[in-house]
Amino acid sequence: MFLQIDHVSISYPRASAPAVQSVSLTLQAGQLGVLIGPSGSGKTTLLRAIAGLEHPQSGRILLDGQVLDGPGIRLAAEERRIGMVFQDFALFPHLSIDANIGFGLRQEHGSKQQRRQRVQEMLALVGLAGLEDKFPHQLSGGQQQRVALARALAPQPRLLLLDEPFSSLDVELRERLAEEVRRILKQAGITALMVTHDQMEAFAVGDVVGVMQQSRLEQWDEPYALYHRPATRFVADFIGHGIFVPGALVSDSGVTAMDTPLGKLHDVAHMLDTLQSETAHGLPFDVLLRSDDIVHDDLSPFKARIVRKSFRGADFLYTLQLDDGIELLSLVPSHHDHAIGEAIGIRLDVNHVVAFPRATT
Repeated sequence: MFLQIDHVSISYPRASAPAVQSVSLTLQAGQLGVLIGPSGSGKTTLLRAIAGLEHPQSGRILLDGQVLDGPGIRLAAEERRIGMVFQDFALFPHLSIDANIGFGLRQEHGSKQQRRQRVQEMLALVGLAGLEDKFPHQLSGGQQQRVALARALAPQPRLLLLDEPFSSLDVELRERLAEEVRRILKQAGITALMVTHDQMEAFAVGDVVGVMQQSRLEQWDEPYALYHRPATRFVADFIGHGIFVPGALVSDSGVTAMDTPLGKLHDVAHMLDTLQSETAHGLPFDVLLRSDDIVHDDLSPFKARIVRKSFRGADFLYTLQLDDGIELLSLVPSHHDHAIGEAIGIRLDVNHVVAFPRATT
């Protein structure tokens, strides 16, 4: 493993709870990892610890086999060869783009000509060739972010850390830049770990994504697995647009199924890997139904009333209510423009069931 976080815990003086609690994760060389989660979950604290700006009270941090933090070991931040990109870009307004990118290059990075060549390579990598004489205020927000990325990559760090790098940009630019950053990092062969609160950014950038909550890492996995096989109820609820509805495991013609307010779901065999079928049958479950699991179908016997609608261009996101008060979300093509209060037909189209035993008090 290139980056290894081994049961790292971090606490602040006078804090009532740890900022990071026994977090473990690994990154292979060249992989792009992303940490997401609500504010205060510990994402940035963990990132700062890897950079050497915070110090764990327990656990180890290793990079390419070298212990950065561990019992009796604490390598200074400047000795770790780790680059960082911040959300505010932190560019020097009085320096040209050329000088900003070359700022971190010292004599140990070669001759003046070699350093100049390295800057030109970085400008080409991030698609800003020919803008080296401009100043930051003359560039767009997306261009400034690419300058910050080029500056962090210029000294050839062993690892790149990105802290909410797109948060100050508008939504459309953030989505496009996230894809560009992934391409740039992959082209450069860089191992990177990014923090964001936006799951679409996480999915656009990450080979592996971790969800943090209340200082703990709930799941560290490929984006597809996070969405389709969440390890905890929190991950299931946090990823994607969905609502939990009541359900129960039942036997349908000898095959285990999940009963829901909209009928039976049959793709539940994987759930019995961790539940004993003889004890699970009949127990109450909460079933996650996402907006793309609920299909508008006028011929369906199941009807739901529209209580809220959100126009998203190509789609409407409808919030629907069944007769018993249960609410659902449905993503419907925008040419199906129905009024609030109107009842529409819906049916299930679920390819993979996500459900958790209902907590009992």
